[in-house]
Parts: sequence; structure tokens; C-alpha cells
Amino acid sequence: MSTFPVYSINILQKYNITYINSNTIPMKRRDFVKNASLAAAVMAVPGAWEALKGNKGHLGIQLYSVRDDMKTDPKGTLKKLASFGFKEVEGAGYDNGKFYGFTPKEFKAILTDNGLTMPSGHTGFTSDYMTANGVNDKWKKIVADAAEVGQKFVISPWMADKDRTPDGLKKLCEGFNQAGTYGKSMGVAFGYHNHDFEFKKSGDEVIYETLLKNTDPKLVTMEIDLYWVVYAGNDPLEWFKKHPGRFELYHVKDLAKTAKRETVEVGEGSINFAEIFKHDKLAGAKYHIIELEDYKRTPLEGVEISYQNLAKLLK
Repeated sequence: MSTFPVYSINILQKYNITYINSNTIPMKRRDFVKNASLAAAVMAVPGAWEALKGNKGHLGIQLYSVRDDMKTDPKGTLKKLASFGFKEVEGAGYDNGKFYGFTPKEFKAILTDNGLTMPSGHTGFTSDYMTANGVNDKWKKIVADAAEVGQKFVISPWMADKDRTPDGLKKLCEGFNQAGTYGKSMGVAFGYHNHDFEFKKSGDEVIYETLLKNTDPKLVTMEIDLYWVVYAGNDPLEWFKKHPGRFELYHVKDLAKTAKRETVEVGEGSINFAEIFKHDKLAGAKYHIIELEDYKRTPLEGVEISYQNLAKLLK
């Protein structure tokens, strides 16, 4: 295996990618549902919004944001996140049938003890999971564990290099549809999370367009990472218009006003989330998930500030 540039080897673990070659290097990745009728009612009652702290619909946190804390003290970290007001988390620590070292049953109990649920989680899907008739037993085990812990979505957060060619993408889209078909039978939807490379061309077409055009909307949803869309020079609203209803989950992380353009706390960067959230219905968005990957404070401090700022944006 050749040396991994830029991104460290331990990031591979968060994606649970079984196919790894010298070029398979995950990058970064990222929920909150805006309930229009509830928002209208809340806005009509002075002070009611603050009374709903911790119950603002599907406002979640991607646990990769606090990856080191989850590694050293998962129970304490989840308790702390719940104290900030979070009710939902998104997993990034599934490995060999366990979530952060716990069985699905054990981890669900820990979540429940803290008033948390985990509607979605990241587990990498590649064409290696495909068989002539669908998905293999290893992927079926992943879906079964997701269902047991309470997930409504299994999100693939990366694409192996071998799957990015025109022929590879065609096969991968078939696999996504198969994963969606099997997931649907288990009550767990399948989705894909983007980075910035999906906005480059493979052959004559942008990869993200290929994914959207060649996957069944009834079987494959998109977790659109708003940071990476903007980072790649794209406007999320244009994608909403081209493919309405395809984007059930958002990753909400902000883009720094620096040359590096790293992630920063929600509300402290350059992305106009207020404008984007006006179009949730067009996008089909039901979940807004905070993610923070770079830090100028401690991870937990940054996550708490992101929660507070996002809650204000969604008033």
C-alpha cells in the first residue's frame, strides 16, 4: 500500500470501506428537519421556541465531529451531546458488527439512556458488495445491524477510485439500486454522501449527475454535504432545482473565510444557510446534521456553538 497523502490512515476506519487500494483515500464528510407547520406555530407564540430546546425536529450531529472523544469516552460524550440539546446522532464508528465497540443492542441502550436516537449512519458501499442477484451477506449484516440500532438510513460516504470511471459508475449505480432494494425490504433506506470530487467529470458527465440520473429516487436518497458542494464551486439550490426531492439529509458544516477554506462552526463561515434552508421542501430535506472536522476550539465546544447557531438559523 502506498503512502496516503493529506488524509491519515485512521480516517479509513470511519468509512468502513472494505475495498482499499493505494488510491482509495476517504476525505471528509455530513442533519436537521425543518417542520414547517411546527415552525409556524412556534413563531406565533412568543418565547415558545426556547421552550422547545432539544426538540427542534431532526437536528442531529455527525459523531465524526467528536471522533477522539467517542474513541476515549463514548458514553460520556453522548451524555454531553444530549446536554447541549441534541436528540439525534449520526454514526461513523461501525466496524465488525459493533458501533464504537458496542453491539447494536448495547449501543442502542446507551443512546436511549441519554434520550438519543441514531436515524442514520455511515458505512462505505463499493461494487465489491454486489452479487449477480443483489448484495452479498456482508452488506446484509451491515443493514441488519443498522436496523437493530434503530437506523432509518445507511449512508455510503465515499466512492472507491475503481468505481469512478464511466463503466465503474454504471456498475456502482446498479449496486446502489440493489442496496436500496434490499434496504427497503429491511426498513432501512440507502443513501450516498458526497465530497467535492463528485462535481468533476468522469467521461462526459459530472459524477454527481451520473449518480442522480442512474439511481432510482424510490431506492436511493442523497445526503448532500453543503460544505463540499460550495467548496467545489457549485450552488446547492441549482442541484435542488435539477433533482427536486432527492436530498433527504443535509450535512451542515460551514466553510471558513480563509485561503485553506477549512470547516468551521456553523454560522461562523461563508455559507448562506438561511437562504438554502428556505428551499428545504424543494430539496426534500428532512434531516439537518451538523458536522465539524477542523477545530479552533475543542470539538465539543465547537459542536455546542454549531448547535446554538443552527437553532437560531432555523427559528
